[in-house]
Amino acid sequence: MKTAISLFVFTTTCLFLVTFLGCGSDTEVEPGPVKFRYARPENGSTLDPDGSITVYFTATPENLTVEPGTVDVDQNRGIITGPFSLGDIITIRLTWTDGTQTLEYTVIPEGMVMVSEGEFQMGSGSEAAAKDEKPIHTVFVATFFMDTREVTVGEYKQFVETTGHREPEWGEIAPYAPTDQHPIVLVSWHDAMAYATWAGKRLPTEAEWEKAARGGSVARTYPWGNLTPTGNQCNFADKNLTHYWWADKKADDGYAFTAPVGSYPENGYGLFDMAGNVREWCLDEYDAGFYAVSDGVNPLAGANTPQQISASFETVESNRVLRGGSWLVTAANVRSSTRFFLPPESQSYSVGFRCVMDLP
Repeated sequence: MKTAISLFVFTTTCLFLVTFLGCGSDTEVEPGPVKFRYARPENGSTLDPDGSITVYFTATPENLTVEPGTVDVDQNRGIITGPFSLGDIITIRLTWTDGTQTLEYTVIPEGMVMVSEGEFQMGSGSEAAAKDEKPIHTVFVATFFMDTREVTVGEYKQFVETTGHREPEWGEIAPYAPTDQHPIVLVSWHDAMAYATWAGKRLPTEAEWEKAARGGSVARTYPWGNLTPTGNQCNFADKNLTHYWWADKKADDGYAFTAPVGSYPENGYGLFDMAGNVREWCLDEYDAGFYAVSDGVNPLAGANTPQQISASFETVESNRVLRGGSWLVTAANVRSSTRFFLPPESQSYSVGFRCVMDLP
């Protein structure tokens, strides 16, 4: 009786082992299909023009290909490199033996940053604010790209040489912007528009400019915060302007006139010189009372769309907005909400520009 029970136990154990361990069998379990796990940067985000995408799988993918771009596989990881189309939304298709996956990215143009869509409070209610900075109102701006730096002398030279556009007086520019890395000055609004068109870009709207200058912050007076500039944050009228009575003799920004672009810390969006250095041309017609009638969605004074202004900019005669202050103005006038205006044919030693590009 005891022998029978032992035999039963042995038999049951053997069956268990055969089922789960093979009981010494050479049988191999077939691996499952290789699956896509995730990507870095994440699907749907932005991609630098010289950047790469790393994709991860559950195991080594066989016959992995991508379009567009090329891929280098190392076990369960693949690194995708371009070239990618700058400023475009690109869809990358991955194909391997066991499946497919698509990824979508916005490729940031070289030398630009993306300012994401959203609302902000435009204008100022401070004692330093002029009437045309009021009332404070909510504005929605769509996503756009913006140059991280002001257009330089060197970049403008290339434009003139390539297109034959009116050549500025380089000898007059040199004392105020002595190197190719300084911002171009003595350019009219028409000149700036011509450059932007050549570059495949445009000038920013006044609302885009102010949203970008604020760097994603809420109710800050300057791009860096509420601290009055001392010379470390931006280029404005300081002790180096010895012949100007309004200059702040206690501040020292290191330059009498313009500074090379990017000489001071960037703001929250990665933009340089959004306060001081040179006043920057904007797309809008100047309207002192525009804030009171603006509909608050991608506002633009003087036209319904940027394309309407760009299509006939050579014929524009009405005053244009400038933003940002310059080396020539006081600390109060480099505030993010300060507005300036000039006729579009005006040229000044303290005026330059930067460009933006629409999201495709």
